[in-house]
Amino acid sequence: MGVVIGETAEVGDDVTLYQGVTLGGTSWNKGKRHPTLENNVIVGAGAKILGPFTVGAGAKIGSNAVVTKAVPAGATVVGIPGRIVKKAEEDQEMSEQQRQQMADKVGFDAYGVTNEVSDPVAHAIGCLLDHLQAMDKRMDKMGRVLCELRPEYCDEQLPELKKEDFEGAVEEDIQRV
Repeated sequence: MGVVIGETAEVGDDVTLYQGVTLGGTSWNKGKRHPTLENNVIVGAGAKILGPFTVGAGAKIGSNAVVTKAVPAGATVVGIPGRIVKKAEEDQEMSEQQRQQMADKVGFDAYGVTNEVSDPVAHAIGCLLDHLQAMDKRMDKMGRVLCELRPEYCDEQLPELKKEDFEGAVEEDIQRV
């Protein structure tokens, strides 16, 4: 439902397209302007593959990824813009059974979440929170030094942050992303 396949797109055998996928073009020029998906490609829900390039056999595109460059065979792509998070062994030919075993081992999920690939947005938020805590400690230390130099500075208090105001908020934001 809601899948858009451009006029010059080519789709190989055993390709899985989940809902909301777009195989689109980036220009109105005549000729090849839509992607080519080789055999056994999986494209997660809401993914956009835009342009006249090839997505190699057995590649996996995570949900909501926006892919604008060629994807090698067996690679896994996630994010906006799409980036390769896992490459397959290039010299090794895989049978269908081997490919399924590899997918089970990696835990590929067409919705872009695996056991081995962390959410880049959640990672970035975690790094920002760590930095914020380090800056908070530094500011406290600077405040103590200022209080020793100018006691009247200590009269000003920052509003206190309550843990219960933030409980669940970060997890909900991460899940939404």
